Amino acid sequence: MCMDDLRNVLKESKEFYKDQKKTLIARISILPKGNIKKKIIKDKTYYYLQYRKGSKVMQEYLGKIIPDKLKEDLALRKQLQEELEKVNESLKLLNDKHSLSSSFFPPLEKILSKMTQMELWDSGIEIIGSWCFIIYQKYLPVEKYPLRTQDLDILIPIPYKGNIFDFSSYLKELGFEEQFNPNGSTFYSAGSIKVEFIAPGKGKRNISRNLKELSVNPQYLHYVETLLQNSIEIKISKGIKVNLPAPSSFLLHKLLIAILAERKDKMEKDIRQAIYIGKYVLKEKRERAQLISSWETFSKSWKNKTKKSLEAALKIIPLERNTINELKKVLD
Repeated sequence: MCMDDLRNVLKESKEFYKDQKKTLIARISILPKGNIKKKIIKDKTYYYLQYRKGSKVMQEYLGKIIPDKLKEDLALRKQLQEELEKVNESLKLLNDKHSLSSSFFPPLEKILSKMTQMELWDSGIEIIGSWCFIIYQKYLPVEKYPLRTQDLDILIPIPYKGNIFDFSSYLKELGFEEQFNPNGSTFYSAGSIKVEFIAPGKGKRNISRNLKELSVNPQYLHYVETLLQNSIEIKISKGIKVNLPAPSSFLLHKLLIAILAERKDKMEKDIRQAIYIGKYVLKEKRERAQLISSWETFSKSWKNKTKKSLEAALKIIPLERNTINELKKVLD
């Protein structure tokens, strides 16, 4: 069953993080440890590497100049140690039986099945956000990354040219309650599950308006138009298919929005998802070609934002330095 398959993606993530933990520990073990200390003797400065060996504090004389290689190795060790802490946090999340409620899957299956039955995917509607990434992980060779989200984000192209469907009434029949954001956009919640509709627009301050063909008030957001440039269709089970942004579009969108001030708390998740999907994009000729083609449509401002995210990625995911540098070369 498709929902069991998707649930298994989260379980498989544990193995990915166990492997990362082993790699990080091995990398850290061969790097120098300690802190650089300086001493001033008779107006001259001397440097020492100070570290702990058992219960003793050791000092190793470096000379009047700190070796560049040592500075690089100590900085890398710090990055890898920070990454190890995050990996341990991810493993803790994956071991949390309540991180993703099993009650989420039956409603999700019904929603996707109904959208397939009503041929809504033919209009260009896409599943975006974290559930898009989860489906990538199941049906494409994408590295695993644990996600706590129980939100289903549905992107609607504007102008909408698809079949008419009373989405609001259907979700209410499933037990969802209609709620409103401050800008007038609607979302639907049932316990910890939330279904939200998004459309290309000028941003959060834009007042939402009703999309009568689907009986919902989408939240109009800037930058999501990049997700509609290229799409892929995936059959996830008998009678159920989904429309998703092409991985190249997903990659560029995540890098574009990662450094935005309003997404500060989601920056690391955005960047990790971008780089993990980037490995797949770089290997697939079609996706790589689409990446370059879409990149050429970006404004100078958008390109600068994307490049800043790649620079941030070097600090956030030091183990993925090769992938990040290859993406930088392709986009340059």
